[in-house]
Amino acid sequence: MRVKSRYRQLVVRKPLEHEVSVFAEKIVRGYGGTKADRLKLRLLARDVLRLLKPVMSYRDLYSITGLPESVLCRYVKGSILPSFEQAVRILAKIALSVDLNYLLKDLVEQEKSPVIDLLRVLKDPYIARLLATIVMLELVGKEITKIVATAEAVLPIVSLISVEFNAPVVLVKRRSYPGVQYYSTTIMKSPKDIESLFVDRDLISKKDRLLVVADVVYTGRTLEAVLQILEKSKAEVVDVIAVLGLGRHWEERLKPYNVKVLSVVPFEL
Repeated sequence: MRVKSRYRQLVVRKPLEHEVSVFAEKIVRGYGGTKADRLKLRLLARDVLRLLKPVMSYRDLYSITGLPESVLCRYVKGSILPSFEQAVRILAKIALSVDLNYLLKDLVEQEKSPVIDLLRVLKDPYIARLLATIVMLELVGKEITKIVATAEAVLPIVSLISVEFNAPVVLVKRRSYPGVQYYSTTIMKSPKDIESLFVDRDLISKKDRLLVVADVVYTGRTLEAVLQILEKSKAEVVDVIAVLGLGRHWEERLKPYNVKVLSVVPFEL
């Protein structure tokens, strides 16, 4: 199903009931522990519906959630909150229904630029929040103590995720400062293009469980170098996510790291 919006279209798929049940069980494991967590999830379901309402009609939301339009209207307006069980179903269905791959490709095409700048692609806070929420739901149940951002372009997304996981953000830097100890490496992209990467040693310990978020993977060299730096810290890398993949040239290089790429844009070196 295609839903017209200010971003041209959102593509929505209808997940299988088995997929919804499995995803819902994961959400329950992550949020079913305390009253505070259960309330947090109910509020999150309301917020996600509010996030989608400006670009979807109540009929569109009904087609995703299966809930009557009158009930959805009351949720969106905040007259009532969905029950915990209802909130779980709402979030599971939305996370499985919205096609992030299509959405991100469409946003890249709208930029009409030979250089892909994720800060421009995700300049609208609506998109950043929607993307962060869906990624966060995918990570439910995983213990994450630090989030490593490989570039400033992903900071809007990782900042939102960090609040949910109560996990500080560590930015990979392109320059060093006197008096600070780093894990570091250099990448020779060409004889005239050498990139240096630095991660503050005191911000990551061997007890940490890391989520690594990259903006764009092209050849995969930079992300591979970041992951090799993090190996020096002896911290555990729980998950690696790249927002955009350009072409498929990065796949072989990053295969050992099980990188999840949200959208792949056709591109030739």
